[in-house]
Amino acid sequence: MSDSVSAGGECEPRHGGAETAAELQRARQDLQRLAIMEPLTRLLHRQAFDEQVQQELADASAHGRQCTLVVIGLDGFRLLNQVYGQRVGDRILQAVAARLRNFVREPNLLGRRGGDEFVALLRDIADADAAMGATREMLAAIQRLERVGNLEVQVDASAGVVLFPADGGDIDSLMEAGDGALARAKREGGRRCARFSADLGRAKDLRIRLEQRLRRACEARDFRLLYQPQVSLPDRRLIGAEALVRWNDAELGDISPAEFIPIAEASGLIDGLSDWVLREVCRQRQMWRQVGLDLPPVAINLSGVQLRSPGCVRSVLETIDEFQISPEEIEIEITETWVFDSSSLLAQENLQRLKMAGVRSVLDDFGVGASSLVQLRDLPIHRLKIDRSFTVECMRNARTLTIVKAVIDMAHNLGLTVTAEGIETADQESWMHHLGCDSVQGFYIARPMPAEDFLRRYLAERTQPTSSRSIVDGGPAVDSVQ
Repeated sequence: MSDSVSAGGECEPRHGGAETAAELQRARQDLQRLAIMEPLTRLLHRQAFDEQVQQELADASAHGRQCTLVVIGLDGFRLLNQVYGQRVGDRILQAVAARLRNFVREPNLLGRRGGDEFVALLRDIADADAAMGATREMLAAIQRLERVGNLEVQVDASAGVVLFPADGGDIDSLMEAGDGALARAKREGGRRCARFSADLGRAKDLRIRLEQRLRRACEARDFRLLYQPQVSLPDRRLIGAEALVRWNDAELGDISPAEFIPIAEASGLIDGLSDWVLREVCRQRQMWRQVGLDLPPVAINLSGVQLRSPGCVRSVLETIDEFQISPEEIEIEITETWVFDSSSLLAQENLQRLKMAGVRSVLDDFGVGASSLVQLRDLPIHRLKIDRSFTVECMRNARTLTIVKAVIDMAHNLGLTVTAEGIETADQESWMHHLGCDSVQGFYIARPMPAEDFLRRYLAERTQPTSSRSIVDGGPAVDSVQ
């Protein structure tokens, strides 16, 4: 009896010890997996993915293998988060991760680098065609409806494709190339993949060079300012102008604002550039006032970077006061993307403070962002400008025409005036008049001009009969668009 008990007593501890050891081993493995996983999607987090990719690249290099790195970004994810909320956004990210996990299987690697960006390393991809084909299949697996509660949300994605070792020899250079290719895919409309190419590398080199040249130009104030008139409808009376900065580099020639303004914002040069524009406009207005001229207000563009700065309002008002001009002589133009972004509370507060000080604000490029007419109700602006794309499209598309007419009517109901920009033909001007726009701006009205020419136009108008400035009445009926 004692032997039996003794044997049992010896066996049970041995069996229990084995189970405990196995459980401990499983627990360690689970902890190791959790340590390298991003918690929301349960994919490899950035550091773990980079480390494993670097190991894989070293092995591929040693054995002469090629690999493909695919960088995936969801199209319109920021807007989705704004419209439906973070909970829905998180569910979408989890759904995308699950779809990718079913497609990208070991020994391939899959991770999330943050936000809406996913990344995959595909082993043994033979060539660029195979890489693009695999990426298109991956996007097809992602791009479909996802039900979240009572909502059905369309998930769309784009991707950048890079090859190792052709496009880069380490994870950093491959990711940089992949981000550039992804940006191209999104610029081309999204829902597609783009292969990294040498021109993207050249574009990056050019951007670096542009930033260096722009920095020197900002230090030397090597810019010029043009004024584009804005006129009322239907009498074409001059009601103001927009100040537009231009840059002609000694080495690179004329550089478009569409190129150098984003660089100025990203590099932190925008504050100095915009300060120069504001001071130049104020200086010009001071000269006009000193000779007894009271020209219509001039609008300057303020970037979202500045608008979110705590010192923005103080800087603007101090400059106006320095040149002893009235706040009503200056208007601030801002784009809807910056004002309605999720982190725009300070921007809206600054606009309110400017309004209280007498500086009026204009909402520029309305229609290209994610804002709604409802959001305009509490925004401290006095005018909105319809984006030039709507000016053209409403003449050939009945749905766009309806939208533009609704925007104009709602703006008027909110006490706002409406300017149509991008007017390049007489027909466009006539259409905007019959749709109810208050004013227009564009090459058909006048191209941007130096301050002296703007002054000449103003002086000529003062002696010109109003009737000779009116546009032809009786334009096209608004219901005639096919």
